[in-house]
Amino acid sequence: MPPGNTDLEVQYTGLSFVAPEKVRFKYKLEGYDDDWTEAGARRTAYYTNIPPGKYQFRVIAANNDGIWNTEGAMLEVVAMPPFYRTWWFYALTILALGVVVYSLYKFRISRLERAPRIQEAFSQQLMASQESERRRIAAELHDSLGQNLLIIKNRALIGANKVANTDAVLKQLDEISSTASYAIEEVRTIAHNLHPYQLERLGLTSALESVIEKVSDSAAIRFSLEIDSVDNLFSPEEEINIYRIVQESLNNIIRHSGATKAKVFIKRDRQRLNLQIEDNGKGFDAHAATIDLNRTGGLGLQDITERTRMLGGKCAIHSVPNGGTSIVINIAPRTATGKTL
Repeated sequence: MPPGNTDLEVQYTGLSFVAPEKVRFKYKLEGYDDDWTEAGARRTAYYTNIPPGKYQFRVIAANNDGIWNTEGAMLEVVAMPPFYRTWWFYALTILALGVVVYSLYKFRISRLERAPRIQEAFSQQLMASQESERRRIAAELHDSLGQNLLIIKNRALIGANKVANTDAVLKQLDEISSTASYAIEEVRTIAHNLHPYQLERLGLTSALESVIEKVSDSAAIRFSLEIDSVDNLFSPEEEINIYRIVQESLNNIIRHSGATKAKVFIKRDRQRLNLQIEDNGKGFDAHAATIDLNRTGGLGLQDITERTRMLGGKCAIHSVPNGGTSIVINIAPRTATGKTL
């Protein structure tokens, strides 16, 4: 029976020379029927909706004396299944499902593995954009506003030298000169904070010493300092990140720690940079700070951690209330291919 044909009709007969009209029949389709079907004198069997499979059609007959031929006759019947019910189709379907599931799994794993790289690339691009904007603003402050303030100061000095001995005028010109000097210094400080020119002119070591010295001079905190030479150990982009890490750490000490002493150790151990910044301040709950980023310099700590991660380093922040704070960072410089040495 070809695929799609589910109806079966079988014609049969039994020979009798005495009373053929009195011959009775029974038939059974083994594998489909549970019991024999009494057909009487009917010589045709009908079946509908036969499932695919192998069957044996058996028929037996009895003469007019009621004697049954138990051997009867047999016919092999094979109902062919449609292609979508064959074993090879099932196997291909299972294989295809396996391939799909495996592909989805690999795709998911690939996305999970790619997500940190995308985030890191985005962070690098964002910070690079921020540094570029800072550099532009610093240049404009220095070249434009700083120059104009310098002109005001010089003109005030010239006017003071040429004006008659009028005390009120001299006093005003002196005030103009003093205010301009203060504004020039403020512009220089802002420009330096936006983009440390020492990095490009003097190198990373001098830039770090300068920022630590400036913080020490402006705060009532006693700093102890030990810095090894770290010039030409990192790329320019990595150097600005290291500078920002130190700068942000010092800003956190000044703004939030309430400390009286602080230590800055920057050591070069073979091809690794070990940076440690400690203070004896009030400290904070490190776990709570991860939840409340606006408290105890949390945003600054997050910036330090992110920049360290971008450098391929490890950052450990230890702090307890009234127990001071310690930031320990280890960074391995990278080669041109991006692999750590």
